[in-house]
Amino acid sequence: MNRLCKVLIVDDEFLVRQGIKHHMNWEAEGFNIVGEASNGEEGLQQVALLKPDIVITDIVMPVMDGETFVRTLKAGYPHIEVIVLSSFSEFEYVRSTLQHGAADYILKPKLDTNELLEVLRRTAGKIPELQYEPSHDGWRLGQLMEKMLSGFTLNEDNEMPVIRENFPLGAFRLLAFQVAESNSKNQDYIQVEVEVRKRMPEIECAILPADSRLSVMLLNMKPEQDEAMVEQIRECATEAGAGQEAPVWVLSERFHSFENMGDIYRERLLKLMEFCFYYTDRAILIDGELPPMHPAGYQFNVNMFLQHVKRNRVEAAKEYLHDHAATLGRDYIADVFEIKSFLGNLIFNVTITLADMDVQSSELEESKYTYFKNVDGASTLTEVMLVLDQFMTEVQECVSGSGGKRSDPNMTMLLDYMHANYDQPLGLSEVAKHFHFNPSYLSSYFSSHKKEGFNEYLNKIRIEKAEELLRSDDVTISEISSMVGYSDHSYFCKVFKKFTGLSPSRYRRKFWA
Repeated sequence: MNRLCKVLIVDDEFLVRQGIKHHMNWEAEGFNIVGEASNGEEGLQQVALLKPDIVITDIVMPVMDGETFVRTLKAGYPHIEVIVLSSFSEFEYVRSTLQHGAADYILKPKLDTNELLEVLRRTAGKIPELQYEPSHDGWRLGQLMEKMLSGFTLNEDNEMPVIRENFPLGAFRLLAFQVAESNSKNQDYIQVEVEVRKRMPEIECAILPADSRLSVMLLNMKPEQDEAMVEQIRECATEAGAGQEAPVWVLSERFHSFENMGDIYRERLLKLMEFCFYYTDRAILIDGELPPMHPAGYQFNVNMFLQHVKRNRVEAAKEYLHDHAATLGRDYIADVFEIKSFLGNLIFNVTITLADMDVQSSELEESKYTYFKNVDGASTLTEVMLVLDQFMTEVQECVSGSGGKRSDPNMTMLLDYMHANYDQPLGLSEVAKHFHFNPSYLSSYFSSHKKEGFNEYLNKIRIEKAEELLRSDDVTISEISSMVGYSDHSYFCKVFKKFTGLSPSRYRRKFWA
């Protein structure tokens, strides 16, 4: 067998992993760094996938520490050799790993490239089936590009000449797309690279060793070829079904020096990939051609949305939600995690609202966790809205009586009347008179259908409306007190603090802080 010795690095410190990978021409010494992991659990997954000959592992790591990792690794893969990295204080753990089959150890404070190379050579010599034979082919182009993506600077004497030889033209762009789950990454790479080379034989291109779920290609062309190249890439993306059957492609801005590639990748290209969450109606996003953003300041009125649900106006709630989604699509720099969290919270708030309405559905209570999961796993805003549409359809079935049990029609009319007239001097006697009920009967009737008594529920309606008005910042607090049905300003403040924990003035200041 004449091949390089495959090495896997397992360490929770990113800089340690990168330092080991990039501070020596390992291939010239007969080694190939095939992968890395940040903890023992991830390391075991990489071992199964990459089948290394040697694993270099730290001791202190999250999730699964080095001691447990070595014990588990040697139990399942006794032929794989292990080198342990440790500090002076961890030597008892090192002793344990040696007892479980680790081949050698290196103290981190003394770690240097030459010592690591010597330990690797000794360890590789213990592997009978590996004919250890150093290669003198020099750095591979992929290693240099990975080094740049990781933020390292290439050596001007023996590394940059390799780059200039392979990419001699004066302009660069980065092209990227998500790898489809159903395809292997290599197939995606090859198909795109073949198509690009066929359409543009005069430019140089190379695959970058980027994120495992991201295909990235470096394009190198003459500056005067750039415009034609962009149009060719645009056609290529459209014909590949990007934005429809496949993920949206992204194309970076043009840059003129290879040294800028790492910054363009980390600061622009990855951000463009996030923008794809909002855009599924186009094949490619090109830096510099993004649509204008809408003016900032729009906020989703959660109370109004929930009021639609309470009053069985689910279609109006859905329409309002879709209007908000359209606004999010124009605000494409919004953090995707925050958007998903907000929309997931809406699902939670709706289920709480249904419980307050005495609408009970065991099916919806169980399925809400599936909705949470689907929102979190969605790759586009369109997918998220489809999940929410499905959820709102189930909500509509519940409030209309087909999907759950709802309070009787008399209670529904009573609640609707309270929501419509909360700003009036509304008391138990007035409502009883309106519905031709005896006040004491109405009180017991209300308590049998709601968790709160009549007055507490009325205060809840009024305080929710007061919160909404306080957030508008264009009405005084004393005016709000009257607008929501309180003739006594001090009593309003007392009730508001009971429900929210804050005085009206502090609530307003907190919201506008």
